[in-house]
Amino acid sequence: MGALIVRHGRLLMLRRTASDSWAGRWEPPGGGVEAGEALAEALAREVQEEAGLAIASALYIGHLDYPARENPLLPASRGFFFAAEEPPGHWPVRINQTEHDRFAWSTADRVRSTRPDLRALVIRRLALTARSGAGPPGDPA
Repeated sequence: MGALIVRHGRLLMLRRTASDSWAGRWEPPGGGVEAGEALAEALAREVQEEAGLAIASALYIGHLDYPARENPLLPASRGFFFAAEEPPGHWPVRINQTEHDRFAWSTADRVRSTRPDLRALVIRRLALTARSGAGPPGDPA
């Protein structure tokens, strides 16, 4: 699952470390659900662990299927994506250096991902922000 977090019209993206099997890949913060954990709890925990940010609310906006890399005969896994809102006040991003080595605030036309289906979800997320009257894009905090 992933949290699509927007500040000043830009989406938070994290880059996987060189030692990771997805080295260099840009993605929104997120991860898996632990046994007995509710989705909302898992999303909040993962965002805190990976980016050092809190989220106040989340709205489901879509999913992506990821094929099994190690065996194409295995079923795909499904990643759920949420439009996540931070509580009032902007906090600095503090990435977990064991998983990611960089972060960036990207505009829709410069989303750092090779997946067109993820870009489509990002565009949907940015449209939600624009409709809510969050203001014009500016320099990220």
